[in-house]
Parts: sequence; C-alpha cells; structure tokens
Amino acid sequence: MSQQPSLPSVLPSAPALQDVTTTPAQLETGVARVTNPNETPIYICALDKCNRLFPNRDRLMAHRKRDHDSEETADIITWNE
Repeated sequence: MSQQPSLPSVLPSAPALQDVTTTPAQLETGVARVTNPNETPIYICALDKCNRLFPNRDRLMAHRKRDHDSEETADIITWNE
C-alpha cells in the first residue's frame, strides 16, 4: 500500500494574496454557500492515520472492512453525530 500524504496539524503562515481575478458579478451569482451537517455529511476514517473521506458511515465501514480488515467503530471523525 502506498503511503498517504499527510499535513501537519498547524500549517505555516503565509502572507495573504489579494484576489484580482474574481469580478463583482461572480460574487453575486452565489457560487458558494454555507452548509450544515445535514446537507453535507462527512465521515473521515482516522484509523491508522488513513484520513479518507466518505459520504456516510456505511461507506466508511465498508472501506474499513475491505482496506483495513477491521470492523472497528472508533477513530471516526464526523460532524454529523
């Protein structure tokens, strides 16, 4: 199995850059919006620092059984429960 890339828990700071390409018209089209856990389920497999994302618990558990040979229910990161 290839090693997954990882990020440190705190990234180094960098100067902010001004957005010079987005137009006021693009901002008014509403290309993004605030969501909530009911509209955007996220389940992260934190078993053995896997960090793969899944849309629901069932898919996460199928992944664990297949890829980790485990049915462990701990080490799950989610905002839905």
